[in-house]
Amino acid sequence: MITSLENKTVKELTKLHQKKYRSGSFLLCDPEMIRTANEYGFLKQLIFAGEIPFEFRNSLEVSQEVLNKISKRNDLSYIGVSEMIKEKDSYGKRVMILDHLQDPLNIGRIMEEAQLFGFDSLILSEECADIYNEKCLNTCKGGIYTLNICHRDLLQEVRKLKQKGYAVYATGLQDNTKELHEVESKEKMAFILGNEGSGVSKQLMEEADGVMKIDMRNIDSLNVGMASAIIMYRFRQ
Repeated sequence: MITSLENKTVKELTKLHQKKYRSGSFLLCDPEMIRTANEYGFLKQLIFAGEIPFEFRNSLEVSQEVLNKISKRNDLSYIGVSEMIKEKDSYGKRVMILDHLQDPLNIGRIMEEAQLFGFDSLILSEECADIYNEKCLNTCKGGIYTLNICHRDLLQEVRKLKQKGYAVYATGLQDNTKELHEVESKEKMAFILGNEGSGVSKQLMEEADGVMKIDMRNIDSLNVGMASAIIMYRFRQ
């Protein structure tokens, strides 16, 4: 059992909170996510204080003080180390494209909604918030493991999707903007959601096959997480 706060392993595990120190691994501090990672074969290490929560071949017992230091919390009895996801080029029939989203909580919600409504993939711009942020992980309900999630140059990706027969729609307001019910559901579709403040970039808006909006009363805009849920429900598989 590790009891020293100055232990080298403890210091290395604590660094995983920071993006720059992750090299193929990230921390899980939510019990549900740890069990989900184990279920899908992504759990690399189980770190516990006291009684072990479930049998796992690569387990590490530490003191409660050490666990608190690694997790930066004082309400946990175990945490996990997960393998990072592998990005794929096969996107399925329903794709959500995220342009410069800055709130990891919104990204986590979109992951959860994608699972609920049968979307296959999320394509994120490199400028999006960290998908391994604890807020995102604790909200995504395992979506980080069940969805195809990748980071790409979005302009090139939209062009590639169109060549592969996807109908690509951006969200926003233009002279030719259609309401959601006016957009025909097709076999392969992709939807672009924009930054929380500035929306979808002009280049992506122009490259898309069309622009659409959610018909609303009494308010001008929706949180991007709520907007994505409405869009995915409308075009669910």
